[in-house]
Amino acid sequence: MAGLVDELHLMIGSAFLGDGVPVFSGPRTGLRLLDVRQLSDSQLVLARYGATE
Repeated sequence: MAGLVDELHLMIGSAFLGDGVPVFSGPRTGLRLLDVRQLSDSQLVLARYGATE
């Protein structure tokens, strides 16, 4: 990520998409999981990642 991103927030919901759609393209980078929580009254999950140094 070339130092351009401090945190990444992903909202994840259950769905079947056939072949699927890539979330990102390009070189891989290290991320560490900071927090995960289910949003109240929903099946959505919010995952928060931080860039590794």
